[in-house]
Amino acid sequence: METIKIKFGMPLQSPFYKDIKDRTEEYFVSRSYSRKANSAMILKLLIIATLFFGSYALLLSNLINAAGMFGLALLFGFSMVLIAFNISHDASHGALFRSPKLNTLFSYTFNLIGVNRYIWDIKHNLSHHAFTNVPGHDMDIEQVKIVRLVPAIKLKWFHRYQHIYAPALYPFASLYMIFIKDFQMFATKQYGNSTFHDHPRKEYFILFISKLFYFSYALVIPLIVIKLPWWQILIGFLLMHFVLGTMLAIILFPVHALEDSPFPEPDEEGIINNSWAIHQVETSTNFGANSRLLCWLCGGLNTHIVHHLFPSICHIHYYELTKIIREGARRHNIKFRDNSTAGALVSHLNFLKMMGRPS
Repeated sequence: METIKIKFGMPLQSPFYKDIKDRTEEYFVSRSYSRKANSAMILKLLIIATLFFGSYALLLSNLINAAGMFGLALLFGFSMVLIAFNISHDASHGALFRSPKLNTLFSYTFNLIGVNRYIWDIKHNLSHHAFTNVPGHDMDIEQVKIVRLVPAIKLKWFHRYQHIYAPALYPFASLYMIFIKDFQMFATKQYGNSTFHDHPRKEYFILFISKLFYFSYALVIPLIVIKLPWWQILIGFLLMHFVLGTMLAIILFPVHALEDSPFPEPDEEGIINNSWAIHQVETSTNFGANSRLLCWLCGGLNTHIVHHLFPSICHIHYYELTKIIREGARRHNIKFRDNSTAGALVSHLNFLKMMGRPS
């Protein structure tokens, strides 16, 4: 049975959206900037690629002692975080280059770090971005039932302790995504308003080939090449994923799952009584938006409101565009959530505790 198709009841071109669109366009035109990658972004790509391939080469070199190898494993995992947030994510939104073919090519860097690019695209773009925080339609907020992030999910007795056990599970997020969730998603038919009765056969082929490739280079080759006991190499593999999983969780959860995050539900006719743009502002949150370093590391995802309003713009511009959106929200009396990094994490933990108890 297909999920009811929903839509926003108010026009997209609200005064707020027109205002920020015009001012964003003025920002790019007046400075003769491209909306896609600039020279700073190209340099960033080179730095990330050097970090990824360099740390992997050193891991296989057998030139580093055991303690140093564990440090390299952490660094290698961190380079995967940078790839996911700064390259793969932008490319999947067509935000990295002007050329759609180049964006598609670079979006396959998801597969390079073990995540299926096809599933990410339809789950993230057709479900999460279209219907952010809408129960039953935003798949990103209902990924695992063991953690209750949505009021619509039935409260179980163990949710009472989720503020304790959920953070302990976050380091395993990437392992779950790579080795379980991607396969489960191929059995899923409904993504937002879109129904997939059959996924293309080539995507099944790419799924298994890319998983085999990832498992081979990330674990099998190190087991063969590195002159350390197998259990130490396995620990290094897990350390790499603990970095990747932890960073995925602490960057992605606090932008939509905080104490004051709304989870609007459509009426019986499938209508959400809001406009899409205002809905994106109200259901998303920034954290540490004034830190250029954090913006650089997170691929702009800490300035999350801009990303949800203009996902096709390269994240290298989000730091400045956040000021435009913040001022626009103030002019139109729309709540704009800005948190410190520590404040967002604390609020997320409080949210987990709150969601583990009866309303």
